[in-house]
Amino acid sequence: MMKKIVYKLFLVVVFILRKLPRSMERAFFRFVAYLGYLFARKTNKIIETNLNFVFNNSLSKSEIKNIQKYSYFNLVLWAQSMIENLDLTDEELKNTVSIENVHIIENLKKQGIPLIFISAHYGNIEMLSSYINRFVIPVYQVARESNFQEIDEFIIKAREASGSKIIFRSGAIKTLVKAMIKKEAVSLIIDQNINSREGEEVEFLGKMAYQSSSSANLSRKFGAYIIPIAIFNQNNYKYKIKVYEPIIPIKTEDEKEDIKRIAQLEANAISAIIYEDKKQWFWAHKRFKSHYKEIYEKNSNNK
Repeated sequence: MMKKIVYKLFLVVVFILRKLPRSMERAFFRFVAYLGYLFARKTNKIIETNLNFVFNNSLSKSEIKNIQKYSYFNLVLWAQSMIENLDLTDEELKNTVSIENVHIIENLKKQGIPLIFISAHYGNIEMLSSYINRFVIPVYQVARESNFQEIDEFIIKAREASGSKIIFRSGAIKTLVKAMIKKEAVSLIIDQNINSREGEEVEFLGKMAYQSSSSANLSRKFGAYIIPIAIFNQNNYKYKIKVYEPIIPIKTEDEKEDIKRIAQLEANAISAIIYEDKKQWFWAHKRFKSHYKEIYEKNSNNK
């Protein structure tokens, strides 16, 4: 009962935001982001810990503070864009987003090669999804299922309105395999912490971590090209998508080594994207918990 009430209130808020002038709506989300920065102290600490760990304590306190603030801005930007995209025309989207190296995707698509897009929680991923699905190629996207079914359904409808096909992680492999067999495109976000049973050990941002091996396995098995892709937030709510050189599938008699090599190439690509503009990555994940659990425990104990 409570969930139904919350969901109805959620729909009311969405309705109001869609009716507001764009400037007021965006001011509201900027305010929400600022509140997040002010009150989410534990998350701020995780961001600081990750930054100090990756950059060996070389960043100034002011730069860390700016990245913390930007993390919340980018987080609410995803929600803001999901709502705005419900009413966004194709012309408006084309005027908002530019893309580099789209020919890489188009050439592989013409050859009938199955494609795997890999990306991170970086930049405005909602705009990335909307643009690619509307103007480049329909994509199967793997999403994390929450405990709130009604809101999950709202998110699915909002994203599928642009042409994407949303699948949840539970049972996703069967759908991904079918997509590969039909020479279609899938999209995976591979920058979160996982355990050793679910992935491959790689060097990521100069540190050891585990990374999902699903894309590497699919690439090797079906000859799919892995395409790193990212969207960069620019000024005035404009965005630039960058398509990077594909990772060519590796298949030898040593399956285990093939998967390891592909996974490391993926980690290298995502790391390079983050280094291009570090503030746009969502540093609030405990990304290195599998190998360096103590860095998070230490900062927690120091509170």
